[in-house]
Amino acid sequence: MSRIDVNEMKAIVVLAIEHTLLKISKNTLEKVETELHQKYKCSISDCYEHPEYLSKVLKDLFGNSHHGIVRDVNKYLDEFTYQRPISEFLDKIK
Repeated sequence: MSRIDVNEMKAIVVLAIEHTLLKISKNTLEKVETELHQKYKCSISDCYEHPEYLSKVLKDLFGNSHHGIVRDVNKYLDEFTYQRPISEFLDKIK
């Protein structure tokens, strides 16, 4: 399998997060974006470098339901887990 560069990996992860949240609702995506900004002064695009921010916000907003969101992000990124940074990202948002 071919290697993808850091910018491509980041874009794939951001799209996976946004797509997963939008599948729930636009309001859900906006809620997560608002929390990330209020708590960490960051956006979804910063979650690639700081997966712990996303993990904390999802747990705070959705409690145990965050597992379903993480599972859906995992499914979206499954074909890219051979890329170590993506598999590490997925480990950190659990």
